[in-house]
Amino acid sequence: MCECNIDRRSLAKLLAGTGAAAALPGAAQAATVTALAITCIDYRLVDDAVTFFHGRHMTKDYDQVSLAGASLAAVSDKFPSSNAAFWDHIGIAKTLHHIKKVIVVDHRDCGAFKVAFGKDYKGEHAAETEQHRGVMEQVKAKLAKTHPDLGCEFYLMALDGKAERVV
Repeated sequence: MCECNIDRRSLAKLLAGTGAAAALPGAAQAATVTALAITCIDYRLVDDAVTFFHGRHMTKDYDQVSLAGASLAAVSDKFPSSNAAFWDHIGIAKTLHHIKKVIVVDHRDCGAFKVAFGKDYKGEHAAETEQHRGVMEQVKAKLAKTHPDLGCEFYLMALDGKAERVV
C-alpha cells in the first residue's frame, strides 16, 4: 500500500496538469490549408512568391517549401536529396494540414535548371517555357501516381514577378 502524502496544493496542480493535457489534443490540432506551395530558393523572387499567393487570396491558406529549381527538385537526378524533400513535404503537409493541392512555382533564369541541364539549358523565352513544362509534366504524372487525391497547378514566374500557368 502506498503511503503518499498529497496535500491540496499538490492535488490542485495534478488536476490542473491533467486538464491542460486533456485540452492539448484539440488545441494542438493543425488547421486545414488549401495547398502546399513549392517555390524556388532564389532570393530575387521570395517577395514576389508571397505576393503571388496573396493575389490568389491564399494568405495564411498554404504551407510553403522552397527548394532549388522548384519542380526540378522533384525529379532531377542531379538533386537526389531534394527529390526526397519534395515528396516528403507533400506527405507531411497532407498529414498535418490536410492540403487539397500542390502549387509549384518555377521561375525564369533559374540557376538550378542551368546546373541540371548544363549545355542543354534553354534560356530563350519559348524554349525555356517548354523545358519547364517538360519537367512540370513529369512531376504532375508522378504526383498523380503517388498522391491521386491531390490537385496540382504549375506556374512559371518571370523575374518581374508575373506568373503564367504552364500546366
